[in-house]
Amino acid sequence: MEDGRSAGDVSLDQARYLAAQYDLDLVEIAPKAVPPVARILDYNKYRYQQEKHARQTGKNTKGNEMKEVRLGFKTDEHDLTTKAKRAKQFLEQGNFVRVFITLRGRENIFPDKAKQTLQEFQQLVGATAEQPITHIGNKVAVILKNKK
Repeated sequence: MEDGRSAGDVSLDQARYLAAQYDLDLVEIAPKAVPPVARILDYNKYRYQQEKHARQTGKNTKGNEMKEVRLGFKTDEHDLTTKAKRAKQFLEQGNFVRVFITLRGRENIFPDKAKQTLQEFQQLVGATAEQPITHIGNKVAVILKNKK
């Protein structure tokens, strides 16, 4: 009924009559139930409430974002610790962190040094690698996730 009361088990014709009597809609809620469950309600109002609820829940949920930290080939120890602190903050918020070093010119000869720098960074942050260190083109990268 319109005030939330249950009409019990009624026939389809009787449910249509009740819906027309109150100038409301007959909406099937659980079609696979035996007998099927239907409600008499204002469908536009019901749809608005569902959309409003979906917007509200969608606003508060935040998926895992990918944050990036860029390091240089010659990044000094102090700069590494500063960037590691920022990466820790990202990880504590539940985000993944992509750390990469772009190799330029003669730096491309030493990808092992870049990989070693990324491993040091990973140890400073205290995180685990989502996937191993990759070397694609002139970039050496790793994706970190929080230890749980």
